[in-house]
Amino acid sequence: MKRVGEFAISFALAVLILRALLGHFDLHRTAESLRKAHPAPLIIGIMLMLIADLLRGLRWQIWQRSLSYWNSLRVIQIGFMGNNILPGRLGEILRAHCAATKANGHWGRTAALGSIAAERILDGLILGVFGLVAISIVHVDRRLEWGLFLASLAFAGLATALVLSVRHQEWIRRLILAVNHKCPGRLTAFAREKTGQLLDGIVPLGRLPRMLAAITSTAVIWGLEGAVCYAVGLALWGDMHLHTALLFLVVVNFATLVPLTMGGIGTVEAAGPLYLISSGVSPHLALAMVVLQHAGRYLFTTATGAAFYLGGGFQRRPA
Repeated sequence: MKRVGEFAISFALAVLILRALLGHFDLHRTAESLRKAHPAPLIIGIMLMLIADLLRGLRWQIWQRSLSYWNSLRVIQIGFMGNNILPGRLGEILRAHCAATKANGHWGRTAALGSIAAERILDGLILGVFGLVAISIVHVDRRLEWGLFLASLAFAGLATALVLSVRHQEWIRRLILAVNHKCPGRLTAFAREKTGQLLDGIVPLGRLPRMLAAITSTAVIWGLEGAVCYAVGLALWGDMHLHTALLFLVVVNFATLVPLTMGGIGTVEAAGPLYLISSGVSPHLALAMVVLQHAGRYLFTTATGAAFYLGGGFQRRPA
């Protein structure tokens, strides 16, 4: 019942946001733009999106060798699907659970969650760098610039914390152990166990070649996703520019991190057009770009994730 209530609240928020948002746009012009979209750039965009997702399966193996490529690819798509249909980005929990069932050895769900958190931090770091480049090239409202700057700064801080945690993981383990000895009890014992498991999920990144490979592959993946945004924009607008696509990429993906609605429905459609309009894109085209990109990604990851989840028998291993 708790999950049903969370789903209902998330769905209601999405409906309210969309209803308030769409009243400010000419939906007839938006629909006309979508109807006239050129198929060739969209086909290229779909191919680039597929390549980016295939590379995500390889990237996770850089620091999680306990998963085969096939299992890595499957559980990543299952996680995307979970985020699309579950509130509060619970797809990350679903992904950790499914990964733990396929991992070799004693790699549990908490370690998997730590590994996924590291991946998300690297994603945010690269998007933050792209965001800083975008606002240095594209003129947008100063308040919007500050929004992207603060988000980028937050992920820079998280990336720093990740590196420090990896480098000083033994010191952290000793500190938690000392606290447990000084204040024995179930709570501190639980904290020690879970902290150790979370560190197990990120420790493989402590090797410099792996960290560099992880960062480089993340930059390549998001470069491909930026090309997808460019292709979507070009299908609708002949004057699409690379720097506009970069801004488009960063804003819509940062918006999905806000855990208000399932799959960022409503939040993406609110934030994306706001930045694009401020950069000079007409309102109906800005909304059309965001709707087309978000709907395409949402439908693709939901369908593939559901197919992998049901086809792989993961539903028979309830979390």
